[in-house]
Amino acid sequence: MSISRRDLLKRGAVGVAAALAAPTLLNLGCDSADKAEGDLSVDTPAADVPPEVVETHAATVYAILGSSLTELHDMGMRAAEALGFTGTALAGKTVFLKPNFVALGMEMFGVGFNANTGEVTKPEIVLGVAEQCLKAGAAKVIIGEGSQCESWEWDTVTFVDGNSIGGVTNLKAAVEALLATYGAGRVEMLCLNAVNEWHVIPSASTSELVKDGISIGKAFALADHIVSIPVIKTHQWARLSASMKNYFGAASINLHGNGVSRCQLHVAYDKMAVHGIDDAGVSGSFIDMVKWRKEGGYKDYAIVDGTICLEGSGPHMAPVNDGRTIHTKARNAAGKYFLLAGNDAVAVDTTVAAIVNIAATDIKALVMARFLGLGEMDDIGVVGSSVADLQITDWMKPEMQTEDYFKGFC
Repeated sequence: MSISRRDLLKRGAVGVAAALAAPTLLNLGCDSADKAEGDLSVDTPAADVPPEVVETHAATVYAILGSSLTELHDMGMRAAEALGFTGTALAGKTVFLKPNFVALGMEMFGVGFNANTGEVTKPEIVLGVAEQCLKAGAAKVIIGEGSQCESWEWDTVTFVDGNSIGGVTNLKAAVEALLATYGAGRVEMLCLNAVNEWHVIPSASTSELVKDGISIGKAFALADHIVSIPVIKTHQWARLSASMKNYFGAASINLHGNGVSRCQLHVAYDKMAVHGIDDAGVSGSFIDMVKWRKEGGYKDYAIVDGTICLEGSGPHMAPVNDGRTIHTKARNAAGKYFLLAGNDAVAVDTTVAAIVNIAATDIKALVMARFLGLGEMDDIGVVGSSVADLQITDWMKPEMQTEDYFKGFC
């Protein structure tokens, strides 16, 4: 059954479980002189306001709620539906799904892939998005990642403990089932470093380390659509890791690093004035990637995993960093896990910042995005819940580190 976004809004929480009758409106700093730029205010209209009101806002973010981790696959499908991936919306298109599977390759540090820790996007969500893309006519869906190593076995990308889809418990087996259902060749699992095919884009940094530009995976760079599917984490260098930060994993780990870390992309932007920030740091590198896609006319999307996440000093757990696992439904007023979906990564990440209680003006990537006009921060309609219900006011903040940390690796 095809469900339009208008139908999704009209149906409310019943049936689709994504949209409530009254949206929450987010405004960042433009309503009155009393608000500091970047501060988030929440205005919930009366319940009789028609759902179509969200269409009057510059950006819409959809909150997809779930009570149990067994719903992850279905939540992924519903998030893709909310983005309009229904009917023949993706006919003939190549869609690149970019999860954050950063723990792949970290076994040498005692941190392997584990969907239960909060370090990584849940594979079940990615599969749900992939299946909905196929239902919407996508010619090809690529599930691609660069992670922290040259290559890996895809059957090590396992589901949350106790979960299965069609009787299987890992990404590889589940993709094989999709291929059997939807046709050979329509889904590909791609390790960007193993394929070693790169597309060079310009860098705003004047560092010699990126004088030739940034090499990002060709399949990622040239896909008709990218759907960034990160997990929410606080981060010792970017402060917040969400949909824009997730682009970073598409850069070559060898051409820009040491085969484990993309250290050169940290160092190259250290104390570098780019995009309105005097010391851009690593955020400058992935904003260059987002900017390049935007200026190229590509239409990209974000679906953010707000289920099992990582608070504190991520992006990894100990012994690499000191991130702490958090089950969001145990700490928010809604008592729900959630996904956030939108066609504006800046709007989605601004909403994430509000949920983890970090001012948008403290996040370099969002300040640069505003400077460049990459998306909306001031007029965001949220459908499906409210920031107040999803917010975790005591989210543990990261202990920020300087980019000097990476100079020893490069």
